Amino acid sequence: MLTTAPKTIEKAEESSMKCSISTLIRLLCILLTVFLCSILSNAQPPPQPVVDPAEWEPNSGVLITYPLWVPIEMVIEISMHVDVVTVVDDSTMYNQGYQYFEREGVNMANCQWVLTQTSFSGWTRDFAPFLVFTGNDEQAVIDFIYVEPFPFDDRFPEVYAAQFGLPIYDMPMGQSGTSNFMTDGMGVAMSTTGAYHYEPLYTIPEIEALVQEYLGIENYIFLQDWLGWTPGIFVEHIDCWAKLIDPGRVMVRQINPPNPTLEAMAEYLPTLLSSYGRPYEVIRIQETLNTNYINSLFLNDMMLVPQFGDPLDALALQTWEDALPGYDVRGFDHNWMGSLDALHCRTHELTDPYMLRIVHIPIHDRENDGNNYYLEADIHPYSNEALIAPPVIMWKPEGGSYNPIAMTFAGDDIYYGEIPQQPDDTNIYYYLEAEDGSGRVENHPYIGEGNPHHFYVGLDNESPTVEFNPLGSIQASEWPLPFKAYALDDRWISQVAAEYAINGITQPDIDMELIEPFAVYYRGTPAGIVQPGDVIEVRVKAVDTSINQNTTYSNYYTITIEGTTDSESKLIATELHPNPFNPSAVISFQLQDASLVKLTVYDISGRLVTELVNGWRDAGAHEVTFNGSELASGIYIYRIQAGDFSAAGKMVLMK
Repeated sequence: MLTTAPKTIEKAEESSMKCSISTLIRLLCILLTVFLCSILSNAQPPPQPVVDPAEWEPNSGVLITYPLWVPIEMVIEISMHVDVVTVVDDSTMYNQGYQYFEREGVNMANCQWVLTQTSFSGWTRDFAPFLVFTGNDEQAVIDFIYVEPFPFDDRFPEVYAAQFGLPIYDMPMGQSGTSNFMTDGMGVAMSTTGAYHYEPLYTIPEIEALVQEYLGIENYIFLQDWLGWTPGIFVEHIDCWAKLIDPGRVMVRQINPPNPTLEAMAEYLPTLLSSYGRPYEVIRIQETLNTNYINSLFLNDMMLVPQFGDPLDALALQTWEDALPGYDVRGFDHNWMGSLDALHCRTHELTDPYMLRIVHIPIHDRENDGNNYYLEADIHPYSNEALIAPPVIMWKPEGGSYNPIAMTFAGDDIYYGEIPQQPDDTNIYYYLEAEDGSGRVENHPYIGEGNPHHFYVGLDNESPTVEFNPLGSIQASEWPLPFKAYALDDRWISQVAAEYAINGITQPDIDMELIEPFAVYYRGTPAGIVQPGDVIEVRVKAVDTSINQNTTYSNYYTITIEGTTDSESKLIATELHPNPFNPSAVISFQLQDASLVKLTVYDISGRLVTELVNGWRDAGAHEVTFNGSELASGIYIYRIQAGDFSAAGKMVLMK
């Protein structure tokens, strides 16, 4: 961002004060807007279950504004495939826009217009409606409170719902726009922490409950924005640095020199479990501060990518083509703003209200076990026109031709089928295809033959990866301290367990369970009685699901028990995970008896940062999450007190 240096120190201080006042006013406006809208809202969630489709699912239109904030060449291209729905302030703008579109060669048969006043903004991504499917089997509008101080834009979802005859449901929660929301269509959504920065009236659990009721989101993932939260300047929109491109993959921008937060998020995402039952795969796209290739738009079988006249333009198009084989990747030059704005921000896909929807979890690499390869899918025609024939599995071995296999109806929109068993060392490609009475033909994955699902059949000779690094010593009062480990296999893991001995006496193995929402972190709590001076020897093993049960063992580690036992101690264990952390860490503690607990966090200078717990807690295990997304990198101290016992530890926040 370019700035002009103040001529004097006094002017600099005055400028800083004005900025602070402006920021404060903006925050107060946000608080007032959300508060008033919340108390005046007749909020009722839609009929359940609710489905929030992904951007790559079938779309029937794109929402833009006139005067144009996008290139006319892109409008022409869109109009050749789907409807162009253009927002104009009045009849004068409508006449100007209509004549301009007609003169430039836009397909006018695919043009619709919404006449309503807006607040000068061409960022339709922010004020467009959330389009979902309700339990009534119909498309509906979910109307969030738009926290930006643009009242005309805030009412746009109502105007849209009225014009297109859609039911509307008021969401009693603030949102800075759908630029900060992306979903995989299978109940998972991602936003930056701005999702709760701009919503002061609800706690994070309450926000999670609301998006579950109104959007059908079961797992809402909050990620730290790479530019941080600066009200009035940066708005923490996830579509400026990350993009889900299918339920198992996320594209993340990469700049040089590396941005620590971007790199941390790119490392964090693959630790999470995707809807495909595997860790997320992360794909990087090279950017500068003046580009924003991540800010691209899915349009059915096309990917529309902004271009900036930058040397990286061609590489960006190639990155998208490599990530999305079979898609028609198109680049469009315009006066995009770079890191904070581009093509995605100025458009919004309009979900096909009568789509033929297919949901399926792909087959992953596997060994032959004497059976065919079973799969199933949820296939639903929102047109209410029945399928004209059973869906088919189109499959082939590598180098072969596609063969159709009809799927069998199991009830409740579920269809299943089997791919015949193939010899070891075979790569198999497949996609699903269905057609309903409305004439819609859809595939899964969406692009079908152009980028089919793929799995390998053959022996699994690769053992899991295991990482385990426990503390070298603990106090007797901290026992039993849960063991935590990282484990990942190229296919599937059947067991993670801790093998340990106390003073050379072998103890029963401890089964370690996956820690939600992670795909790679496991935890298990040992048993047994220890005294000061005792020695624990422990290692972790991971076993995969292969016929040979490939097993990996960590090194043995020795944990020395120190200190003295205190039968009066209320607190018997504390632990922090992960450490270092970004942006959040979990502080675990165990209580021998119910006790008054106080858990606080301080910065390195001793100033109180936050009080996490202050009240009675029952005996047993407890976990508290410390969120450092709004704090600077550095060392922080947590201090916990239970009864007469207290403990402290260091936390390292690395952004």
